[in-house]
Amino acid sequence: MKYVVFEAICLTVTAWNAVVLAESPKLLWEVAPFEADITIPIGHACMGGGVANAREIVDPLYAKGFVLRPRGTVLPNQEEPGPIPVGKREAFPIVVLALDWCQLNNEADFRFREALAEAAGTTRQRILLACVHQHDAPIFDLRAQVLLDEQGLTGWLCDPKFFEEALARVVAALKEALKNPRPVTHIGLGQARVEKIASNRKIITAEGRIHWSRSSASGATYGDYPEGDIDPWLKTISLWNNDEPIVAWSSYAVHPMSYYGQGQVSADFPGMARAKRQADDPRVMQIYFTGCAGDTTAGKYNTGDPGNRPVLADRLYRAMLEAWQSTQRYPLESVVCRHADLYLPPRDEGDFTLERMRAILGNEKEKRWRRISAALGLSWRERVAAGKPIEVPCLDFNNGQAFFGVLPAETFVGYQLMAQQLRPDAFVMLAGFGDGAPGYIPTDACWKEGYNDDYCWVAPMTDALFRDLLAQVLNLPEGSGCPKISPTDKMGPTNARSCPSCIRREVIYQELSPDYLWFHPRVVAIPGLGRNGNPRLVLTLQKHLRVSDFYSGLYYMVSDDLGRSWRGPIQIPQLDWKPQPDGSTFAVADVTPGYHPPTGKVLALGAYVYYDQQGHQLHDRPRFSQTAYAIYDPQTDDWSGWHLLEFPDDKKFNLARNACSQWLVEPDGTLLIPVYFAENYGVMATAVFRCQFDGHKLRIFEQGDELHLNQVRGLVEPSIIRCGNWYFLTLRNDLRGYVTRSTDGLHWEPIRPWLFDDGQELGSYDTQQHWISHGDRLYLIYTRRGAMNDHVPRHRAPLFMAEVDQNNLCVLRATERVVLPERGSMMGNFGAATITPEEAWVTVGEYTALSSPEVRPNPKGGDGSVLLGRICWD
Repeated sequence: MKYVVFEAICLTVTAWNAVVLAESPKLLWEVAPFEADITIPIGHACMGGGVANAREIVDPLYAKGFVLRPRGTVLPNQEEPGPIPVGKREAFPIVVLALDWCQLNNEADFRFREALAEAAGTTRQRILLACVHQHDAPIFDLRAQVLLDEQGLTGWLCDPKFFEEALARVVAALKEALKNPRPVTHIGLGQARVEKIASNRKIITAEGRIHWSRSSASGATYGDYPEGDIDPWLKTISLWNNDEPIVAWSSYAVHPMSYYGQGQVSADFPGMARAKRQADDPRVMQIYFTGCAGDTTAGKYNTGDPGNRPVLADRLYRAMLEAWQSTQRYPLESVVCRHADLYLPPRDEGDFTLERMRAILGNEKEKRWRRISAALGLSWRERVAAGKPIEVPCLDFNNGQAFFGVLPAETFVGYQLMAQQLRPDAFVMLAGFGDGAPGYIPTDACWKEGYNDDYCWVAPMTDALFRDLLAQVLNLPEGSGCPKISPTDKMGPTNARSCPSCIRREVIYQELSPDYLWFHPRVVAIPGLGRNGNPRLVLTLQKHLRVSDFYSGLYYMVSDDLGRSWRGPIQIPQLDWKPQPDGSTFAVADVTPGYHPPTGKVLALGAYVYYDQQGHQLHDRPRFSQTAYAIYDPQTDDWSGWHLLEFPDDKKFNLARNACSQWLVEPDGTLLIPVYFAENYGVMATAVFRCQFDGHKLRIFEQGDELHLNQVRGLVEPSIIRCGNWYFLTLRNDLRGYVTRSTDGLHWEPIRPWLFDDGQELGSYDTQQHWISHGDRLYLIYTRRGAMNDHVPRHRAPLFMAEVDQNNLCVLRATERVVLPERGSMMGNFGAATITPEEAWVTVGEYTALSSPEVRPNPKGGDGSVLLGRICWD
């Protein structure tokens, strides 16, 4: 395959992975199907230890999937494919995979997807992985098993060693398949009604009573009640090379069990139906997914008699065959992979509190399943507390003609039906049983009707979250999602005034290059100059040249529609490097722009530095690093050159930087600019300077208190904000962040370390923190330790936000939310700004390291993106 670096001009954003390059060449595709045997050994736990361990292998368990990736681009008037864009997300491979396992939870799900991503050269967010959910098959939750191991309960839930062995088989099969991919020219879409398999767990008796006891094998135990709420359609999507089919995957929403629980390992009736379809035409890889079937089973039509398994298999087979026969083919014009992050609030009452789950796990008198369930619940709660979302991927074929997505765990069928109702114009096919950690995920209606089950770790009432999620991945028009809700993303309901209504995670720009990364993206809103009276947004950013603190000249991007589309990045020649007579280079980095209402101008403040020829900063001259500023006129779209802010003639200002720092404009037009300074590049102090700006020159006329800390490099990268009658200053130190406040912005209380309101340290260190406010509420944006992020240098991801207690100067732990999740890359150099009364933005570039000369993204997701956390207020 040929590759080429492709420069983007414009892009639009909706959900993660939805960046569309306006001038991207049309991609041509190829597919590589693969399969591997993942049958558990005799003695392994089935259904996570909830039923008998494996005693007999009735039939094997398989992993079946495919890699879909570009094979070239369409060139005008040429038959040979053109080169594939290098470093662009839309050209990263996609993997679709179904496992004949019961569940993959938490770390096991991440581990599996990341291993596949590493092998395929993509990111885990482009891995559509789900379990078929047979119960005589394993559940893998690696952290839960560690918790059990600590109690001496080895192997009660799963065998991590076998997990790695099975994963290695799947990875090897994927790599082997990539040696012989086949071109894809068409997509096929078909569906058929399934007769006499699915029924809902919910039964309404003749007396009007509701109960939820219809299981997979209950038969007529509860009378001949209707099927209830189901999705009767089996859907099939297929990929073709002209008129030759290559791979077909089907999905139907029903629990995939006829009988189980005696240790007879089997893929059950879906495995039988799949094998029969495979035998019909061995050329076509047949893959089966279970749809959103948390509340649908075969119970109405199944008694648990082993003789009924082939009957159910035949009914499913006939539907698969009919869906195939009804398939219509269409040219494959485009494939877009989106994903959205889902933060489900944890259940936290009764036996679901942390205290009770720990007690149950440690109690030798408790039954095996109760102790395993407690370990599963604790594993989930650790993941929730760390701010790790459920990543929900979805493929969009031919710009909305067809969708295939994977929802988590035992999502109820109502959410599958919701997706179809949101896109009635499209062929919408969903699988359930992605990341299995939450257990059952009932709809709001089911909760209201009395649903309650111990295998559910999610707090009630999640319809609004799913509606928003589906609106993003199904690419619905603006306003179709983002519900006005008060529960937090990760910690359950709190004070509604403390919480944004939602946070959208978006991509402003994406480019993965071996030579540079986009860094320091910070935005300023210019009132009234955008469309429909909205502000014009100007985003400044620079190239990080893959040497520590080595940056290009300044670039900028412009949006007139609140970030839905952008112009740029545009290089600013007058703000580029300036070669010096001694061979060094003058440059300005760490820029933060802001709007100055009295003059209608934008000021961009940063720090000038001198680089040697290897990109290292030089400290060998007087005033070797100072505060610089440039002026942008939004009326003419013109930039000035760099100007220097003049500090008093004192050697303590030999280094004097406003760098990566928020500054503010007072109502009288004066500016409060925090600066850190030192005689040499050693222990630095901080002060706030009151300045005047006349539209042409920025001048200091008053200096505030000097703040000192004789620890490592002292106090640097300060950010200031005014909220109510107080000014607040947050400061970076190598060991921890600090905070103080003032009544005038110049004279400050003694600094104190950042703490949570329970007295624990915040854990933010050796990086900046920033502010946003909303009304009389103040929020801190920060990174910290303790978020399952030890693999991230200096724990610089994810980015959190939380409300600040303005009286006690601490962070309210219960209000903490993830603004931008960790994707394996550092996110330290970020910006935060209010855009409108309804929105605040957090922007950051990813430091995505390249482990080889080949340009490949981080399997965890880092791909050189400029990311946006759009914080929406009620």
